[in-house]
Amino acid sequence: MFDLSKRAVVLTGATGNIGPTVLRAYLEQGAHVAIPLRNEAKGAALRDSLGDLAGGPDPRVLMRAADPGDRAAMESFVEQVLRAWGRLDVAANLIGGYASADAATGDLAAYRTYWDQKVATIVTATTACLRPMRARGYGRVVNVASTAALKGEKGAAGYAMANAALIRWTESLAEETKREGITANCVLPRIIDNAENRAAMPKADPSRWATAAEIAAIIVFLSTEEASGITGTSIPIVART
Repeated sequence: MFDLSKRAVVLTGATGNIGPTVLRAYLEQGAHVAIPLRNEAKGAALRDSLGDLAGGPDPRVLMRAADPGDRAAMESFVEQVLRAWGRLDVAANLIGGYASADAATGDLAAYRTYWDQKVATIVTATTACLRPMRARGYGRVVNVASTAALKGEKGAAGYAMANAALIRWTESLAEETKREGITANCVLPRIIDNAENRAAMPKADPSRWATAAEIAAIIVFLSTEEASGITGTSIPIVART
């Protein structure tokens, strides 16, 4: 049990496969969570699913239309967070998805598409959050990448390249901010148990895959004050594979 009641989190990718579980994990530890939305309908459905966890007279979930990959939109979103809660302590980025692209074809367009979806978006969202973190001398950045970043796989060149780049960027950020009270880390799931993966691999045993709850637990821990000594790391979550 961690006390995040005095922490404000910006959570990108909250409407994705693991997003609702990560959001609930933050709220259950008392955090206030702000979510930039590309799809407001999905955001409304997510809020409705939270029930009392979203808060009553003092709402603990803030959702606004904002593209995490648009710097101006994210700067404006951060200002809204600061006006609402007076602080921003954590940037957690779940944005991703899987994209296949062969190495032998040299399909630069496909590589760039996934780069923009993953790396450029997370870099843009995170750097918009850094200003208030640096001003307060405290911050946590947690990015979700993939174990594919550690070793290339057949048919997943662009995916592996982008995730590897995200790790290197996170390491560089950690080096630049480690004396400012800010940490930056990645978590690297291998295969996540979700509907998409079950449909894509119907003969596999999903009980061996990482669950959203297992991933959320690591993300939340890295967001705490207790994790102050961990920065510039990438933690594989291979579960039972």
